[in-house]
Amino acid sequence: MATLRTVEFWPQAGFVDAPWTEDPDEDAFVRSARTIGELYSEGIRPARVRARHPQLRLHCFPHEAGHGEVLVTVFTEPAAGFEMAGVTLPDGVAALSSAARAALVLDVMHAAALRMAQARGWDPAAFAAARAHVVAHDLRFRWTGPAKTAPGRRYTARPVGTITDDGLGRVVVEIRRVPDGTLVGTSAEMVMPGSERTFRRVARTLRWRDGGTVEINPGERWHSTRVEEPPPLIVRAEGANSPESVPRISVIGGYSDDAVPETYSTALHLLTDELGGPAWTTWWSDAPDDVLEISYDLIARGPAGVTARRGGNKLRVRLDRPLADILAAADRVALARADVEAVLATAQRRAGLAPHPELPDLARVTAGTTERIEAEAALIRRMHALLDRLADRLPAAPLGSLRSELDDGRTGDVMSGLRNWLARLGVPVTEAERAEFEALAASRR
Repeated sequence: MATLRTVEFWPQAGFVDAPWTEDPDEDAFVRSARTIGELYSEGIRPARVRARHPQLRLHCFPHEAGHGEVLVTVFTEPAAGFEMAGVTLPDGVAALSSAARAALVLDVMHAAALRMAQARGWDPAAFAAARAHVVAHDLRFRWTGPAKTAPGRRYTARPVGTITDDGLGRVVVEIRRVPDGTLVGTSAEMVMPGSERTFRRVARTLRWRDGGTVEINPGERWHSTRVEEPPPLIVRAEGANSPESVPRISVIGGYSDDAVPETYSTALHLLTDELGGPAWTTWWSDAPDDVLEISYDLIARGPAGVTARRGGNKLRVRLDRPLADILAAADRVALARADVEAVLATAQRRAGLAPHPELPDLARVTAGTTERIEAEAALIRRMHALLDRLADRLPAAPLGSLRSELDDGRTGDVMSGLRNWLARLGVPVTEAERAEFEALAASRR
């Protein structure tokens, strides 16, 4: 006596790009039956059902239009080579969703198996277990092959196969890290006949060509997959009790508005930009705090002054400057320089440091402020000119909004907004206009 090992529909396989049977309903049905048959067969084997033949083979009878039900016929007369059953399908099976069609296949297969079990005296519990196995795997056959370790033992590779709704098998090679099993790569999908036997045959060809390249041959040629090396990972802490924290000076900005005179704000930014230089980092490296964090309030409601407080690994120093003081100043550049000097003096005193590096003198700051203001004005004029050239291709509302933002000096917002509008509307631009736009955008980075 043999052991029943296989319950499946025929044909088992067919062309990738052509029908397996002539009738569309039968073709869709037998394709869906591939994954169900593999699962049902997998589920019946542990019971070791004693049978004349190791296979129960099902097939579709020629389709007859007009049927409204599924008719299963089990042939109980002894046959040569396999047990046999057939099914007559109703119209519309191909139009069912893949999930509904797979469920129908399972119902047909299980009903045929139970009726054959009744005729042969097989234990129906074995077939109930097989059906439960199919359901537990969500009516989808998946197979995972043995892993092979790469030279150097950094990675493993294993084939993973699935039988999909079209009855075909699809295999990918998964690459995982040895220490923790993390998936770090997959091959391209390879299409092949949908069966466990095929998956096992292909799995035997899996091999590592070197420590980072794995290859497999599904039948027609070798497919190679290279492990992608991620960039180095560096973890560092910043804050209290973090010895790897690097000393630095950070100017985080603060409160301001459009009423603050341009000469003062430009000079202030010009001076605080200086603090990112190496001489200033060297000076601050002797401080007990890792970070000197500078902020300001240029519309302060209280009196002018500088305050400092510690938090974690930072010394936070804040400048408070009422707007009225700035407006009343005879030399706003000089006031900005004096304010930065006051901030640095406070930081120096609280950190117990030696005198800080010299700031640029007033003449240099004044010249630099004038130069930066003129450059910004020239940039705004160029942006206005570009908007003028594009005015016939942009809607009036966004064009007016962009002009208003530009008048407020928000050049970065204008370039970002203009880029979005050009892309969203598909506005055609000339090569000269595109080059000017990119040049202006680069100046804002």
